[in-house]
Amino acid sequence: MVGKFLFLVLSVSYAFAGTVDTTQSSLQNFFKRGKMSGHMRNYFMATNNYGPLTDYYSLAVGAGIGYQMPEFKGFSTGFSGFFLFNVWSNDLGSIDTLGKGRSRYELGNFDFQDPGNRNNLERLESLFLKYRYRKTSLTIGRQNLLTPFINPQDGRMRPSLQDAFWLDVQELKWLEFRAGYIYGMSPRSTVNWFTVGKSIGVYPVGKGVDGNPSGYRNSVESKYVFLGNLQIKPFNSLKINYWFYHVDNVFNLHFVQTDLNYPFSSDRASVIAGLQYGIQSSSGNGGNSNQAKAYLLPGHSSGFISSRLGMRWLNKTFSLNYTHIFDRDRFLFPREWGIEPFYTFMARERNEGSANTHAFTFRSEYQLNNTLRTGAAFGYFLMPDVLNFRQNKNGMPSFNQLNLFLNYSFKGYLNGLNLQALYVYKGLAGETYNDLQYVFNRVMMSNYNLIVNYSL
Repeated sequence: MVGKFLFLVLSVSYAFAGTVDTTQSSLQNFFKRGKMSGHMRNYFMATNNYGPLTDYYSLAVGAGIGYQMPEFKGFSTGFSGFFLFNVWSNDLGSIDTLGKGRSRYELGNFDFQDPGNRNNLERLESLFLKYRYRKTSLTIGRQNLLTPFINPQDGRMRPSLQDAFWLDVQELKWLEFRAGYIYGMSPRSTVNWFTVGKSIGVYPVGKGVDGNPSGYRNSVESKYVFLGNLQIKPFNSLKINYWFYHVDNVFNLHFVQTDLNYPFSSDRASVIAGLQYGIQSSSGNGGNSNQAKAYLLPGHSSGFISSRLGMRWLNKTFSLNYTHIFDRDRFLFPREWGIEPFYTFMARERNEGSANTHAFTFRSEYQLNNTLRTGAAFGYFLMPDVLNFRQNKNGMPSFNQLNLFLNYSFKGYLNGLNLQALYVYKGLAGETYNDLQYVFNRVMMSNYNLIVNYSL
């Protein structure tokens, strides 16, 4: 099936090119004006768990290539693919009998559905037809969308991707509009493409509100996601975004975000502030008429608020952030589709799946000449009790977290080479009832990451 789509796209490309000139030399010159891209990525990750619990390590190596045809009368096409190998790791699929689980982080660099797969890891990642008129574009096919909740979440070897129609309108300086119809997903940490419903449950499913394992894997009946965005910039320093997500037969989500970047002191410094608000409600039967197999129950209602206050001064940024998920039902959004956009978000943990949650974080960053970016973040997350299944889907106890990160881009002879490092420590701040399943890969652990990228 993929081969047929690729043949169709390339055929269209040749058809467009052929209308320019029928000679072989001009056809070759036309395609030479297209954009080739290449990417090599090495990722070492290790997790040191508490005491008797299993530690994990892995080294992933991969490369990819892509091509986008030059634009002709507004039309262009493109495709890309990537392959990777598990070069070195312990058994990422083995079950820790005390922790009652397997590798959470390292396995995410490969294939959640087949932990033993070490070398048959390739994916056709993009395959699209695009039309552009002035500052409006329409893209159809496999692509990489960036929205608050559906996004690449590319903290592993490869990102999450979508099969979609995507409209982007930016004709006015102060007003932008976007809309999408998504009919397929390829979540991060997989090599396959899924329908919208089948993509929900590829990751671990957690507990239902009754305390039994959730039963929605391979059971969610949903054909599409419709989403829309309206962005208003009344002033250069103020940006307001409204997003709407409708997941067919599952839920609706309204999300508003306002960001302020107000300069002062001769533009050497600026105040940064932000406010987010979201409400979620069930749609249809929540994914399945059998409530034991639904993603959420009919009548589901949840919401959250998140805020930021900070300052940018020269090449430094500092911010204090707070998020509260209301004391209602759990806030749910498929983790397969993207990371949450809360101001308090910290890599290697999420608050999705919880209710009555309070999160506090402090973040500082330092940027030097587009070469070096480094910083630290510390957070305290007050979660519902791990036995409160109605408000804590994933059994995450209250915790504190420290992230230290570095991103260095080489210049000159090594231009295109990028080095990233991330250290994460998560400490226990709540009750686990001496049950190590609430500790394993959750708290009292360190996670180490070293990533080398080379882009052409």
